[in-house]
Amino acid sequence: MNFIRSVGEQWKKSEFAEKIALVLETEVGHLFCGATNISAVANLISAVSYYGLDDDFLEESLDDAHMLIILFDCFRLLIVKQIEHDKLNQAEHLIIQIAKHYASKTYASKTYDSKNEFGYTAELKLFQQQIFTLCLKLEKMQSLRRSQYLSMGRNV
Repeated sequence: MNFIRSVGEQWKKSEFAEKIALVLETEVGHLFCGATNISAVANLISAVSYYGLDDDFLEESLDDAHMLIILFDCFRLLIVKQIEHDKLNQAEHLIIQIAKHYASKTYASKTYDSKNEFGYTAELKLFQQQIFTLCLKLEKMQSLRRSQYLSMGRNV
C-alpha cells in the first residue's frame, strides 16, 4: 500500500512540475537559452517545494504570488547550499534568478488580501525583502571569497 501511495505522490509532484514549467515558460522563458531546460528547473523546484502542500493549493492556478511563495523555499535552501559549499549547478543558479524576478514584482493588496486571509500581502512583502537582503549578503560574501582567492596567489 505504501508503494501505491508513493507512486501517487510522485505523480502529483510531476503534475506540479508541469504547472510550474508552463508558468516559467511564459514568464521567464528568456532565461532558458543555456544547457539547462525549463523542465529540469521545474522538476527541481517541484522536488524542493512539494512537501506539505495541500491538494487545494496544488489544484489552484499558479499566479505570481503562488510562484513567489514556492520559489522562496527553494531560494532559502539554495542560499544555504551556496554559503556552505560554494557550488551551485546551472539549474540552481536559474532558480535564484527566477526568485529575484518574482521578488521584484508588485503585489497589490486588493488582489491578494481579498482572496485569502489577512496579511497575505504583508507576507509576500516580507518574502521579497528577505530575498533582496539575502542576495546582497550573498554577493558580498562571493566578492570577499573572490578577493581572498585572488590574494592567495600574490602571497606565494
